[in-house]
Order: sequence, then C-alpha cells, then structure tokens
Amino acid sequence: MRRSARFASAAIVAGVIVVSLAPNAGARYFDRGTACLQRTGQIARANGHMTRDVVRLRGADRLTRWLARHPQAESAAVASIAAGPVTIPVAFHVLRADETAAGGNVRNRQINRQINVLNASYGGATGGADTGFQFDLVSVDRTTNSGWFRLTGGKERKMKAALKVGGPETLNIYSANLGSSLLGWAYFAQDADAVGVLDGVVVHYKSLPGGGWGADYSAGDTTTHEVGHWMNLFHTFEGGCKGGDLIDDTPAEASPAYECPQGRDTCTAPGLDPVTNFMDYTFDSCMFEFSPDQAIRMQEAWSAYRAP
Repeated sequence: MRRSARFASAAIVAGVIVVSLAPNAGARYFDRGTACLQRTGQIARANGHMTRDVVRLRGADRLTRWLARHPQAESAAVASIAAGPVTIPVAFHVLRADETAAGGNVRNRQINRQINVLNASYGGATGGADTGFQFDLVSVDRTTNSGWFRLTGGKERKMKAALKVGGPETLNIYSANLGSSLLGWAYFAQDADAVGVLDGVVVHYKSLPGGGWGADYSAGDTTTHEVGHWMNLFHTFEGGCKGGDLIDDTPAEASPAYECPQGRDTCTAPGLDPVTNFMDYTFDSCMFEFSPDQAIRMQEAWSAYRAP
C-alpha cells in the first residue's frame, strides 16, 4: 500500500545533491557526486555537460513524521485535488547585468510563458496527474546588478533579503546566470521556516521558454522541476534501487536519466525507469508528468508547511 511504503522510508537523507553556495549554520549536506547532464550540438561543444540542479535538505524527511501526527492528511489531500486548484502566488525576480537579452533581461513574454508551463505541468495538461495547483503571477521586478546576475558564492542571502516577497505560501522565482554547468536550485517546503529569506527557486535565465537552448533545456521545465522540490518532492532516483523518493508509483531508478532514453530499466524492481517524470534529469522535451502519488505528497506538504 502507498501509505505503508512511505512511512517505511521516514529516514530518507542520502542522495540529496550538495549545494555549492555558502552554507547555513547547522545544515547537513549529501553529495550524489555524478550530477552531469550531457548536452548535444553547439551547447555541448561550448560547455560539455550540465548539472540539472542542486537541492538542500536540512536533516531527514520531516513530512512523513508530520503525516503520522495528522492521519487525515492523505484523504484531505485527495479531496483538495478533486475540489479544484489551490492558487499559488508567484513573485518573479529578474536579475540582469544590463538591459540586453544576453545580460539576462528576461522578457515579460518569457515569464508569462513560464507561468503557462507551470500551469500546464501541474494541471495535468501535459499528460501527467493533475496536482491540484495553479500559479498566479502577482509581481515582476528587474534588478540590474552584475554581481547578483552571476549568482555564485555568498551572494544569495543578500540578494534575496532585498527582493523576496511574501511568506512560505508565495513562490519566489529568481532568474540569473548560474554559470555554464548549473540550471537551478531550490529549498524544500519542510525547510521554509528554517531557511527564512532563502526560501524559493533559482533558475538559469536561459532555461525559461525561448531562452536559447532549444527543447533540451529551454522549454521551462527546469522551473517545473525546481518547484517540485519547493513542494517537497525528491528526485525519482533518490536512494537508487532501494527507492527513497517516498513515492510508490514512481519505479525505483538506480541513477539519474539523461537526455531521453527509451526503455531504460536500471533496477530489478517492477517498472521501467520514470524518465518522463518531471523529477528526473532528462531533457525538457522528454519529461511531461507528475504521478498521482507525487500530487498527493505535494498537497500534504502544502498543508503542512506552506498554506497560509
């Protein structure tokens, strides 16, 4: 049964990718070590490979413990999905070096298309489960700061302290230049209170729709993937063949899937690898779905950590 399997994995910690930014005091980090996403064509010649994302987990999964104290949460999550979407306000922050496209000046049209991608992905319109969430763009701001645009090192906290809008219920998305090997990072719902101003999603500005990397990485699904972490989803390959994403309807996967492999099956457990799931590492053009159990987990995490 779905519930028993999820409670059996309450101590999930291994496999969270280490973040290269300045650490918070008391944070724990776990390094998967092989987060390299192969790229093709001109991009491959220029950069060689790409890291899909980095995520930060402060200790063990706490949502499972919260669910043990709230036995009605699962049925409430199912009812919430059936009742209609929860609307999440989105504050979008454009970090730019100058007012050119190359300088990160993301256009309003790209931002609107990104919100459309989120609504289609989380609404089930792309072929996966309807998660019961929709996204409403409530603000856009642009900051010309070449240092923040090249978002590395210890710049994150100062930048977010100046720009972040709202509380845990508001999705803050920051677009910036993350370098040639990283597409994004996020903070889990369960850590929203602990990380405070850092809570949110950061994406490479070129990963937005029309960002110049084609269907491989510029269809907007970096943001879809990172928002999944923001809603407390782990990678589908968490824990390898032992399983560890706390989701029963995503087959176990030994390692991240890259590009768009067909018929990949890296574990003896039933089912092919979930290479079309938004929480794997495949090309944007390959991923198109959340599973029904992922939808329930996101609803549970929303109730536990983000609902106003």
